[in-house]
Amino acid sequence: MHKDKTVLIIDDSDADRMMLNAMLCGEFEVIEKCGGYTAVDFLRENSDKPDLILLDISMPGMDGFGVIQFMKEAQINDLPVFLMTSEATRDNVEKALQYGVAEFIKKPIEKEDIINKIRQQLGIFSEHKLTNVDIRETYRYISELETVYKRYLINFGQDYGHYTRVADLMKIMLSNYAAAAGNQGLDREHIQIISKAGFFYDIGNMIVPPKNVIVVNAQNMQSAIRDGYKNHTILGAELVGMNHAESCRYFVDICRDICMHHHERYDGTGFPHKIKGERNLFYTQLCRLAGRFDSAFSGYREHSQQEMESVLAKLGRDEGDVSREVFGILPECGPEICGYYHTIYETTG
Repeated sequence: MHKDKTVLIIDDSDADRMMLNAMLCGEFEVIEKCGGYTAVDFLRENSDKPDLILLDISMPGMDGFGVIQFMKEAQINDLPVFLMTSEATRDNVEKALQYGVAEFIKKPIEKEDIINKIRQQLGIFSEHKLTNVDIRETYRYISELETVYKRYLINFGQDYGHYTRVADLMKIMLSNYAAAAGNQGLDREHIQIISKAGFFYDIGNMIVPPKNVIVVNAQNMQSAIRDGYKNHTILGAELVGMNHAESCRYFVDICRDICMHHHERYDGTGFPHKIKGERNLFYTQLCRLAGRFDSAFSGYREHSQQEMESVLAKLGRDEGDVSREVFGILPECGPEICGYYHTIYETTG
């Protein structure tokens, strides 16, 4: 139970609100509002905001997008919003992406699915019990995806070692975090799967037009490259999400979010959705930090503690990049990370 977390349900249907309340009340504090205008009044008048909003799209008067527009204008930027609808039209999905909603959920809603998604969004790591079948099928999918992605990286002269190191850094940091925090939801298998997801954070580049394509209009090509760079986040999430197997859902959900949001910043100035604060999930921030750290630290020769402190000082000056909690994990792992780099460079060198 996580009664310290509050979920606001905004839906004009009494039956749907009652159903969602029944699903969630055993896990979270639940507040109900019966329509857009009522919800806006609540958000305007209460300084204590909920931790997450479940928002129906189709409501009379002010619909779900109207509520989101109010939040945008009122600069309520750090509340994750799950949009709910029985009509998952292409226009609704595209509009949801433009507004940067955390999840787009089709009705009817399943209890286990919505609770898992809320837990994941709020950084509650005990959200998914992995069976032996789940673990076996997930590793099989990871292996298949890794084979394809490594082939792409090698063919295009990319350093796949960087992505391996990012995954290993995430494993080190998550293991230390779990040991320090006593978080039972981060057992060995969960840590391994989350870390493996970090390897694929840039996989969307596989379906972005290559930079050496010759086109008639060079200016259009440069524009396409810039758009492709920004769109690789969405494309990566879509690619990983093509696996709909229930047994792989834990990995797929995490990997999709890492692909989609690893360029978001804690201060809300990243892309593609400019999400702010804790709306960017804990492990996605961790992946971003691992990627930036390796890009800086792997270039050193000695990989000493002094060199690591130099990199930490540089990264630490960018206070808007990730949360203090996430950044604080990195220096705690200093000796282990330096030892890791010594080992891999002795092996490869």
